[in-house]
Amino acid sequence: MAHRFTCIERVQFSDTDMAGIVHFSNFFRYMERVEHAFFRSLGFSIVDKPVEGEERVGWPRVHASCDYMAPLRVEEEFECELLVEEVRSKVIRHYIRFWKLDGTLAAEGRITAACVRKDRETGQMKAVVIPQRFRDKIEAAPPELLKRPDRNQSA
Repeated sequence: MAHRFTCIERVQFSDTDMAGIVHFSNFFRYMERVEHAFFRSLGFSIVDKPVEGEERVGWPRVHASCDYMAPLRVEEEFECELLVEEVRSKVIRHYIRFWKLDGTLAAEGRITAACVRKDRETGQMKAVVIPQRFRDKIEAAPPELLKRPDRNQSA
């Protein structure tokens, strides 16, 4: 069962503002990238592949937020840490931290994604219970990992 995933990213020039600092909006792209990498690490795709006997599911975001503590600059490498904060019957909430390689917390965010399927009658997306194949591999992180770290605390 997985509750934590990390990867290293590098700030691209196109991610930055005129001062060479990551523009706030790009942290939402980073959050989505680490979420997709987490799914791939478990053998899934955020774009659900057909599974025998099951309809495909989607994962639209119903909430996203980010708080910023320290700037990331062009060409800087940083660690993305995804923790599964909560798994409910129809929703997964991710807590994502961005660490400078010196251990400084640069930003932290949250994404809440609902599990949905297209309703056959209405054609609309409808929240559904998360399929067991996902529940078998994803669990909430232990509470001690979810505590907000002190500034400059190492990952």
